[in-house]
Amino acid sequence: MKPALTQCLMTPPESWDALPMGDWLAAEIQERLNIWCPLLFGYHLLKLGALSHDLSCCASAIRHQLTLAPSVGGILADVMDLPIRDSSIDACILAHVLDYTNDPHRVLREVERVLTADGWLILSGFNPHSLVGLGRLLPYMRRQQPWQARMFSPERVRDWLELLGFELVHYEAFGFSSFSSSSKIHWWRENLGRDYCSYFASVYMLAARKRTIPLTPEPERRWAQKPLIVPGMARIL
Repeated sequence: MKPALTQCLMTPPESWDALPMGDWLAAEIQERLNIWCPLLFGYHLLKLGALSHDLSCCASAIRHQLTLAPSVGGILADVMDLPIRDSSIDACILAHVLDYTNDPHRVLREVERVLTADGWLILSGFNPHSLVGLGRLLPYMRRQQPWQARMFSPERVRDWLELLGFELVHYEAFGFSSFSSSSKIHWWRENLGRDYCSYFASVYMLAARKRTIPLTPEPERRWAQKPLIVPGMARIL
């Protein structure tokens, strides 16, 4: 298993057009996001990255929506050091952010820090155990998109979230394609793949909630010490 932390500089795409079949991928993620957005309530929603910025969350009741992506005119900051106070964000969107960061652990820790209790986290990523993951085995393809991405498996990401106290609410995999310029999406293959071999899907999307379990101290029990001599037990003659 490759280490999560790396010293290599990552160059995330600035738009979905920079990815092969990016318009199709954005439409698929948007379709699923439209299902979950009506469940997002609160005051503040944060989108990390340019890809997240291009996704619409208008179906959500949260009206104050922020974007941390300097390339699209959003907040100028580092995703690994968010300039946001603790427990102040109600929902966070990460579209392929972990795929293009050199420290995904730190990104998730920052997201956990700024989310409120029961806050929502919705993220997507590329699956290394898929057709698109096979492209990383070819050195010349690693210099192109989307094979520049690091591609962490959904099982590994779920383990990270569980360690941070998140509860997985929904998981879905789709995109049974190599995402090359000559590849096509066949709906019959999509339907069969989702039903029988979702483990090998090229893209996954999950929704999780930050759970904060309060620690209720057990009240101290003070047992009355029984006296050694009880009146009436003996009579002096």
